[in-house]
Amino acid sequence: MRELDDLSGLSIFVSIVEEGSLSAAGRALGLPKATISRNLALLEKRLGAPLLIRSTRALSLTDAGRRFFDRVQPIVRDAQRATAEIKSDHAAPAGLLRIAVPVAYGQAAIAPRLLAFMRRHPAVRIDLHLDDGRVNLVSDGYDLAIRMGTIEDSELISHKLADVHRVIVASPGWLEHNDVPRSPGDLARHAAIVTRPDLVQWQIGGETVRVPWRMSTGNMILTRDAARDGLGIALVPEFLVLRDLERGSLVRLLPDLELPVVQATALHTRAASQSVALRALLDDLLSSRPIPVDAAPW
Repeated sequence: MRELDDLSGLSIFVSIVEEGSLSAAGRALGLPKATISRNLALLEKRLGAPLLIRSTRALSLTDAGRRFFDRVQPIVRDAQRATAEIKSDHAAPAGLLRIAVPVAYGQAAIAPRLLAFMRRHPAVRIDLHLDDGRVNLVSDGYDLAIRMGTIEDSELISHKLADVHRVIVASPGWLEHNDVPRSPGDLARHAAIVTRPDLVQWQIGGETVRVPWRMSTGNMILTRDAARDGLGIALVPEFLVLRDLERGSLVRLLPDLELPVVQATALHTRAASQSVALRALLDDLLSSRPIPVDAAPW
């Protein structure tokens, strides 16, 4: 007799066991109970052994049925996942994506790419949250988060987006009343504008300097604006102050010394990676085209 040459019979058998009855399996698969029963009988006939003990109230596995189920369930699940992946590869991106991005990087680098992405994929909706806090993708319900700096969430899938260079700046007005720093140690004599009170250990030129902070803003754009207004020195992403440096409203301090580069990383859960829309967006963000950085957020 011809051996079973497809997975339909195996899939029906697995569904019967998981659902607990032929009727429940039929509802789950969208098939009549008679079709479920006929396929099960055909499978048992081909195997030459009964798989299930059926009564009016209960359904249980025979010893052969238990061993067979343990072997074929992973095969059926792998086949179902492979089928879903192939189908999704040919599906157009659609649906809602919830994304959390730091404010400055989101406005300057990510938002322009998102706008272009949405023009190409009209069936995608995006719920964008610009937030300098660290969200929990699972409990807060985000499909994608972009973070700056060291990534510690080992259970999340990460993708490096870009290296973000930083500079130390001050306004000309601030430097009129305070000595221009000549070495990293001189920074400790200047009041600093920081985004958080704990970010006072600055590494520059291989040295670590603790700077006294005057204002903690919670926001990188406000940090830049406060430095521009002459309230102190600031350590900020270079893209955020390019126009200020060109116009002279901010001055770069210790330009010959190197600062550590911060990495921008995209994070998502394994479950979210099944989304066609998310995979399409990641392909766009990770493409060979550089992520545009507009130094604008004014």
